[in-house]
Amino acid sequence: MNNDQIFKDRARVLDEDLAGRASTAGADALLAEIVSLERVPARRRLRPSPGRALLGLAAATAAVAVIAPAMLSDGAISVAPQPSTSVPAKAEPAARQILLAAAVAVEKAPASGDYWRTVTVDRWMLTDPTRSYLLEGSRSLETWLAKRPDLRYWRIRQDLGVKPATPQDEAAWRAAGAPTSWRYPEDMETENLFSVPSGRPLEAAAGERTAERLHGKWKDSAGDMAGVSMTWKEVRALPSEPDRLRSHLEERIGRLDLAGSGMDVEEARAHILLRDCVGIISGLPASPEVWASAYRILASLPGIRAEGETTDPLGRRGQALSYQEEIEPGLFTRVQLVVDPRTGLLLAEVRTNTVELATGRRAELRLSTSFQAIGWTDDRPELPKRRS
Repeated sequence: MNNDQIFKDRARVLDEDLAGRASTAGADALLAEIVSLERVPARRRLRPSPGRALLGLAAATAAVAVIAPAMLSDGAISVAPQPSTSVPAKAEPAARQILLAAAVAVEKAPASGDYWRTVTVDRWMLTDPTRSYLLEGSRSLETWLAKRPDLRYWRIRQDLGVKPATPQDEAAWRAAGAPTSWRYPEDMETENLFSVPSGRPLEAAAGERTAERLHGKWKDSAGDMAGVSMTWKEVRALPSEPDRLRSHLEERIGRLDLAGSGMDVEEARAHILLRDCVGIISGLPASPEVWASAYRILASLPGIRAEGETTDPLGRRGQALSYQEEIEPGLFTRVQLVVDPRTGLLLAEVRTNTVELATGRRAELRLSTSFQAIGWTDDRPELPKRRS
């Protein structure tokens, strides 16, 4: 069965599920055909949509926040301008199928527990101080949010160490004497880097697992939606129907002052809506129905493409969906979401850019967050001895 026939045969399921009426059996049949599709060759980067220059907007920065290690200083990454080509007016059919199947699946997720727990692994790349090879660092992060006043909020971190990013980089690292730490000059040029470490050097060895009790501004916090802090009351107030949730999010976005930025305001708002929906499914303790509605909104948005089955940074298999963000006029970054349509869970979010090394080699820089666990649990955090 070819893709065109699948899309025609499943039009009824898609339309019903967009309205929230698809049956579980219909979604299962849809998913069975999704995962049986021929593998789509992965694209290195997507074609840009003109005017989607959001990351330079102060008002939108929180909504399109990029996760970076706490020890890294601020710094912009540069990527080469790409040819201007139009993108689809809505998500590609295969992407819509994946998102709608995930919507049906996530409605079965647990709706309550003692703690809302998220466990992530962040990975990032940067060059060594001589810009001769790429390094990859990683860190694990657990966040435990409790609605009950007798339970405490906790954040548990561990630096997992730094290593050469690829076999090619490992060869260059060995040729440089196989260092186990890297100290960066304060005046190092960063035009092609995401950021460089400030203060202490990067270390190859993993660090100690530590726990931090969250209090103060964390009181009554239910986390954030794409960088915007939310209270438990605000999360509970999120509408569960797709149309009402979209109207609610668009009203919030409409209060942002995007005028005078030199950017297309409507495209900026559309992109912030996309990021808000990703923010919901990447860890907001909303109801399963709200998560499902966020997936259904994503299925209706432009520019999202399916790239076929892939492996996330932790080696788990899922369906890859891509879109791109314009960091500043003419400069784009590719964003890939890896989704498990069977559970409706977001497995990972990966950003990819390019950098030119001192040797003239152009290499990919990836920044990723992998979601090991998202959801309600009655478990308790395993706290290390070192706490603050």
